[in-house]
Amino acid sequence: MKFCPKCGNLMVPTRRNGRTILKCRVCGYEEEVKANVDYKLTHSIEENKRVVTSRISEGTGKPLRREEEREILQEYYEVFLETFSEEESGEESS
Repeated sequence: MKFCPKCGNLMVPTRRNGRTILKCRVCGYEEEVKANVDYKLTHSIEENKRVVTSRISEGTGKPLRREEEREILQEYYEVFLETFSEEESGEESS
């Protein structure tokens, strides 16, 4: 990590004219990157600050009550498989 000598904020690596430079996003100070030095920007989130956005749970195990519901779900499933198959074959030919 490198900090700006003018304002003390974090310097961020950017590309300009095929070269990598370090630039301060606050004051605009720029510095050329030294040869053979790798810069990598990483971040982490503490476990207690993470937010669960979705959960997978098991079904109730109850069978569908009506034949109509089963038929509708079967149709949705067939349309899904057909669409998925078309998308897969379209990606391979690109």
